[in-house]
Amino acid sequence: MLEKFVGNEQLSIHLRIQYLCKAVLAMSIGAFGLLVASGNIIDYDSNWQFVRHVLAMDALEPWFNGAALQSRAVSDPSWQRLGYGAIIAGEMACGLLCAAGGLLMLKAAAGRGGLAWGKSLFTLGALLAVLVWYFGFAVMGGEYFAMWASKWNGQMKAYAFVGFILLSLVYIRQREEA
Repeated sequence: MLEKFVGNEQLSIHLRIQYLCKAVLAMSIGAFGLLVASGNIIDYDSNWQFVRHVLAMDALEPWFNGAALQSRAVSDPSWQRLGYGAIIAGEMACGLLCAAGGLLMLKAAAGRGGLAWGKSLFTLGALLAVLVWYFGFAVMGGEYFAMWASKWNGQMKAYAFVGFILLSLVYIRQREEA
């Protein structure tokens, strides 16, 4: 009987460690999203220049002969600011959802439930991260606005962010094992 109790206690400890690891990972991604969004708000002009130049397509490399693609440029500052605001809102929502999911997983690690909701909130936050950094930066910025041919190219950073977030999503969504 004592062995059975010790075995169940070890099972509980192993599960709690997995919950804790997933919680900390989710909260770190949440912190990343919140830091990026708050940095864009506090130091608005720094990344505003990046977004403005990518959308206006006014900093393309001299070797790029893409006059046909330049018809896609968005030069109106109102539309550019709307785009930048959408990026910041996406980063903020990603950060809040991932952090909230991590906190619920932390609650689960303490034995008070909330794992499924925590994973679900994290999944929504990760989806927003993919929409911001993959769809927003790689697809729209990189291809639609030819950021790959611009002096303002942030594709590699976006791919790094998305890669880490997707790997984290795969790990966090896995079923825990004893």
